[in-house]
Amino acid sequence: MGRSVTVHLADYLELLVRTEHELSGGFHALWRGHPREPDLCGVCERLAAQCRAHAERLEPYQRRYRGPQQGERQMEHRMEPWVPDPVILDATRTELQRAGPEGVGLVTSARPRLTPAGAAGNGGNGGSGGGLVLLRELHRLYLLATECDLSWSVVALVARGLKDDDLLDLAGRCAPETAVQLLWLRTRMRRAAPQALVVASW
Repeated sequence: MGRSVTVHLADYLELLVRTEHELSGGFHALWRGHPREPDLCGVCERLAAQCRAHAERLEPYQRRYRGPQQGERQMEHRMEPWVPDPVILDATRTELQRAGPEGVGLVTSARPRLTPAGAAGNGGNGGSGGGLVLLRELHRLYLLATECDLSWSVVALVARGLKDDDLLDLAGRCAPETAVQLLWLRTRMRRAAPQALVVASW
């Protein structure tokens, strides 16, 4: 097995580790940002822990294929706050402006602020941006989970080619869990979409 092959595999594994950590942080931010959505808390906390476990189990293989000479290239995987992209922030401003003066004040900073469950201006959709922002955040998490799903498929193929049974076993355990995450996100988006896109337009 050539040195370039192992380095490229280590880079790919590192990318997957980072994506799993980002997805974990995204699940945490989702339920914390939408406290009025009672179903999010338990599920998102469990899925966040699942993603974090995927990353932690994968890191030894990343180090193995990186090799001791390249140890300094390893990245530090800190769970940074998950900040919505500018499109989500624009959607937040638009929706809160429709809610009137009480809502506009919630978007004075770059990051969405959490609001108490009984706060006015949220229309029962939870969080600082209501149903439309919840839908966009679910959408973004779905894209991250899809990237993880595809990456685990690639890792399984490479592990089979390298006859790395341990890595293949890890991919075989993590990929089905990622598939369940995708299923939950897709189902939750289907619930959120009519309320966010149809009811809000009336």
